[in-house]
Amino acid sequence: MRKVKINTPEKTWLSLLQDALDNDVKIAMNHKYEYKGYRLGSFLIHAKKRKNKDLYNKVEALGFSYKRHSKKPNDVLENYIHGLWNDEAPFKGAYITRFNSYIRPKSKLLDKDLKEELNAVWKIKFGEKRRWKKPLNAKRRINTWKKIRYNKEINPEGKWFLGATKLKDIYYWVYARKTNKEKMNAITKYFNETEILELINQGFKMDNPYYKKPTYKRIKRDKK
Repeated sequence: MRKVKINTPEKTWLSLLQDALDNDVKIAMNHKYEYKGYRLGSFLIHAKKRKNKDLYNKVEALGFSYKRHSKKPNDVLENYIHGLWNDEAPFKGAYITRFNSYIRPKSKLLDKDLKEELNAVWKIKFGEKRRWKKPLNAKRRINTWKKIRYNKEINPEGKWFLGATKLKDIYYWVYARKTNKEKMNAITKYFNETEILELINQGFKMDNPYYKKPTYKRIKRDKK
């Protein structure tokens, strides 16, 4: 394929862009992107960086949105919301992956109004609340749980299961393990023998990995 340099006539570039847009081609705004042998991505970057308002306006007038290709956090979120809202059959898993990869890490940089807009759209599309806080992994949850267990000010009796006001974010996680032996057995390695016995005595369904079955030695009797 022949590659045309950036000094290709403006009319040629705009014609190529129009053709790509008319054919619903997924355009990438980077120097590697080519369309029909032309480095269309380089042209788009070039048009934006030159501060040539006239050319910039011509590009956008054709239907190309620089904002939708922007990597600025608020622009990325706005595009994400737009895509989700217009998706008639959104695959939740794909949107969660994109949220975790591109939206949540920039949470502190995002406008409050945009975040609230996503919350509303997410509720409409998936029927549940969009959580921004990164969920704790098992080890971090257990560390939090142990801190509460050994905090004599809020838990003088040393209970492993308390109300939601004290367990807070881990309440439902702890409750699920209190009533599910399989889930509790999966995390026994994080507890010592004393803690295991306390948990069992306080109603947690689980096996005791420290328990050893007693062994009995056969007594040999002398033959008469």
